Amino acid sequence: MRSAKASPASLVSGFTLFELLIVMGIFAIMFVIAAPTGLGFYLSYQFDSESDLLTALLHLSRNLSMVNYNEANHGVSVLSDQFVVFEGDSYAARVQANDRKYPRNTDVAVSGAAEIVFTALSGATASTTFSLNDTRKSRDIFVNPEGLIYE
Repeated sequence: MRSAKASPASLVSGFTLFELLIVMGIFAIMFVIAAPTGLGFYLSYQFDSESDLLTALLHLSRNLSMVNYNEANHGVSVLSDQFVVFEGDSYAARVQANDRKYPRNTDVAVSGAAEIVFTALSGATASTTFSLNDTRKSRDIFVNPEGLIYE
């Protein structure tokens, strides 16, 4: 009886170079289709995040004023690289030790007032509009004289 030995050609297994090139080509086509969509979602997320941050800081500042925290007015200053929630009648006359600083996304332009101050106990302020813009989207945040904030 002869034993059945496998030939050397049948021991080699795997993919051919041609098969690997086909799979890599399919992956490349999928990446080219998916990359712009993924980038669009990321840029949209960045813009929405910046808008949500500014809105939250406006609410925080108004709430601090309305509860009369440290018996002072509170406000938000929009700087080129950060938002600052401050305590005082203006950003220039603020109590610097109580500043709360939040980094900004510099790809999103914020125009409008450089600062807004909410009056202690009432939360009243001057009517203001902040406009956020990037290359794809824009949004306005309105603050009415009573200090109510609308997107």
